[in-house]
Amino acid sequence: MIPNQSRQNRAILLLGSNAPDALLALGQAREALQRETEIVLAGSLWRSAAWGFEGPDFINQAVEVTWEGDLSVFMTRCIEIEKKLGRVRNTAVSGYENRRIDLDIILWEGGVYVSENLIVPHPRMHIRRFVLHPVAEHWGEWIHPVENLSVRALLACCRDENLVHLHQTTEKY
Repeated sequence: MIPNQSRQNRAILLLGSNAPDALLALGQAREALQRETEIVLAGSLWRSAAWGFEGPDFINQAVEVTWEGDLSVFMTRCIEIEKKLGRVRNTAVSGYENRRIDLDIILWEGGVYVSENLIVPHPRMHIRRFVLHPVAEHWGEWIHPVENLSVRALLACCRDENLVHLHQTTEKY
């Protein structure tokens, strides 16, 4: 169900990169997002091993954004930002792969959102420490609308054994 989204919306995005210039890519993604929306708060940078494939470590960062309009349209803008910053989606690969930049909408204050190009909350967020750690940093009390648990509680019971380490703290927006 897609509710009316003409009012100001809040969402948590996860930015990620495992490129050699990951810090630059994340900075460029934040700058591009600022042109599309308002970044209210940006969390710290977190490092973890690649999940689901062999590759360089990822650096991830959660950000809270606000915007007016449809969530699906906003996701389309995020995909356009990824392309502009060098993300190439290899349709021949049936799993995970290296990426210069990845922008995912993890949670939305409106609860559940399902459209042709987007499902929120992110369908695998609750089983991935590399998502839960960055989100729990500032948004640990947000409730997962399907699991009906806070992000902090999801992290506490997560069975993912992939370790996540604080890479660098950032200044709040």
